[in-house]
Amino acid sequence: MRTHPRTAFSLVELLVAITIIGILIALLLPAVQAAREAARRLKCQNNLKQIGLALHNYAGQYGALPPGAILSTSYQAGGTSNYDPWPEATSSASGMHGTSWMLQILPFIEQNALFDRWDFTKSVVGNQAVAATDIGVFYCPTRRSGIRAEDRQIMFPKRTPDDAYIGWSGGGNDYAGCIGAQNSFTNPTTSNVKRQFCGPTYVYRPDMRGVFVPNIAATFNEIADGLSNTLAIGEVPRTQWTGPTPNYYWRPCHTSIDGWAAAGSNTLFDTTSADSTNDIGQLGGFNNDYFESAGSDHAGGAHFGMADGSVHFIGEEIDQIVYAHLGSMADGQIAQAP
Repeated sequence: MRTHPRTAFSLVELLVAITIIGILIALLLPAVQAAREAARRLKCQNNLKQIGLALHNYAGQYGALPPGAILSTSYQAGGTSNYDPWPEATSSASGMHGTSWMLQILPFIEQNALFDRWDFTKSVVGNQAVAATDIGVFYCPTRRSGIRAEDRQIMFPKRTPDDAYIGWSGGGNDYAGCIGAQNSFTNPTTSNVKRQFCGPTYVYRPDMRGVFVPNIAATFNEIADGLSNTLAIGEVPRTQWTGPTPNYYWRPCHTSIDGWAAAGSNTLFDTTSADSTNDIGQLGGFNNDYFESAGSDHAGGAHFGMADGSVHFIGEEIDQIVYAHLGSMADGQIAQAP
């Protein structure tokens, strides 16, 4: 009798093959994930470099950096500015009022057409179609890779119980400008400065001032501590509100917590805390006098752009007083980024 060679796997052989494949996948998957994160981190660094270059080009054209925020219809000297947090409610509303520094640099990140669409007779809310535009260079790929479009909501909360919520999808940001140190250098737990976006005034201590403060356009000559020793921009965390509208990212301060166009804690950070996981809730709750600290979805720290345009990764273990000095542009205490 002629016998035929076996041409199929036995059940045992099939199970062994599946097991081997599973082991190989388990061994290779972390390496693949690490490679993807390395690529995302590189992209994040490049985003900050592009923003830093845009700031230098802006300063080259206008002689100064853009103000951290515009909270009145015209720039004002000094650290105090009176304003209405809801310019739409006044007859003298201006499209510059309530806008961030990020709006000002749009022409320098190849967004001229978007900038030209901004209606300077209306506020941010009145420019929703422009403000809701997603701009790739403002997004960290690590953070945004797992967020759905419906989770990227901008929200302007109610001014009174009778007002309606105003919000839209898109136009978020993962980077912000450094407003400076909020706490005392000698005692980081003691607040020596009041930065208030919800009240009638904005007050800062000059020795703690950062590159981006409302209504004041800093020049490079004013950064006395040195461009390479001063933080200009950095990554910021995002807090998803779990209240009545859980898909919204917001701050009950007449501004949004996510969005490049509007002035507020969404586009400014302070050097209060070196913990990259900190969010507003850990920095005093939804308190008008607090800004969000820097932070990221990268392990161990966050990327920062210095005033000279260089980009550094700063670990969350950095000394808090050193971190505060890095955020202040002219305190006379020279600190170097790692």
